[in-house]
Amino acid sequence: MNKIVKKLLKQQLDKAEGAWPEKLLETLWAIRTSYRTATGETPFSMAFSSEAVVPVEIGVPSYRTETFAPKANEEALALSLDLLEERRAQANLRNEAYKQRVSRYYDSRVRSRSF
Repeated sequence: MNKIVKKLLKQQLDKAEGAWPEKLLETLWAIRTSYRTATGETPFSMAFSSEAVVPVEIGVPSYRTETFAPKANEEALALSLDLLEERRAQANLRNEAYKQRVSRYYDSRVRSRSF
């Protein structure tokens, strides 16, 4: 995870020198809300069982914020909490399958040698 943060920060800071405190929050947001290949989920959705709302959507009216219904949202959150363990189990299975694919790829490139 630290390598990803460093890489993204380096990319961002090449464009805007000396602005790392501001870019750090943007970088962490990007990491938390990006889908991971291994799990097929975002770290935010794995932790909170819902997708993140982009901060811009809160201040600017959009379809998502205009059609927000608190009662329906509470029911949907309760349902998603019930399904959270299942989502995590599915993500774990995808993660294991991903590890096996990576392992097979690297194992196929190994040249056997006898000494």
